[in-house]
Amino acid sequence: MLEPLVPGTGWGVLHLLLRVDHAAVPGLPDGAAKDVVATLERWQGELQLHPFTALGHKGDILLMALSEDLSRLRALQTDIASTAAAPALRLVDSYLSLTEGSEYTDTPERYREEMAAKGVTGEDLDRRVAQFAERMERYTEDKLHPQMPEWELVCFYPMSHRREGDDNWYALDYEERKRLMGEHGRSGRAFTGRVLQLVTASTGLDDWEYGVTLFAHDLADVKEIVYTMRYDEASVRYAEFGPFVIGLRRSPADLVTEVGLDRRR
Repeated sequence: MLEPLVPGTGWGVLHLLLRVDHAAVPGLPDGAAKDVVATLERWQGELQLHPFTALGHKGDILLMALSEDLSRLRALQTDIASTAAAPALRLVDSYLSLTEGSEYTDTPERYREEMAAKGVTGEDLDRRVAQFAERMERYTEDKLHPQMPEWELVCFYPMSHRREGDDNWYALDYEERKRLMGEHGRSGRAFTGRVLQLVTASTGLDDWEYGVTLFAHDLADVKEIVYTMRYDEASVRYAEFGPFVIGLRRSPADLVTEVGLDRRR
């Protein structure tokens, strides 16, 4: 057993996109599809593993895995590549990122200053600050150690902040970046209960700066939230987007059937 490799902050998040070579499926050994099912089911008991079948030409299977131990994510990847169905499965894309809190969240100290400036004093001020600190602690915990729901649809895409001329995100001061992200966050909160968003950090880890995973019940809500948030200044001037992948949540058994791996049982 390899020693765990645990990030100092957050969990590792690995997205794997696989394609099925249907020409190779008939030559798979008996039980190959069942081997894939057993492998996925076993890993679902060991870490957060969300299996989806992908729509479109980019791939057939989309797996999202979250773990505090990077070694476990690597072991998952190895096990998927080592099933009896491996001759018919090709890893065509992947994305590695880390969960993180928001750098634009106010501290209790700053919140106290803002409330005091509005005339809040004494026990009322202390109570409000304590409540704020509790909310922020829960918010940060949910960001760092998320328990993603088993909603029917997923959308994944990478993105980066633009660094061109006057549209250079990193040339903005903190207060301006915070204002822009506040506007962006308000747009997203309008979809509470319809879309759950997880933004993970990948600067220095993958080709883009962030991975965005949207869980939803209705594909129309995915389209609407992305469309709506693109009108925010943070997106209009300062965002670049990579390719989008849409997945349909499936049990491991349904997954192998839907992508055609169970022609040889």
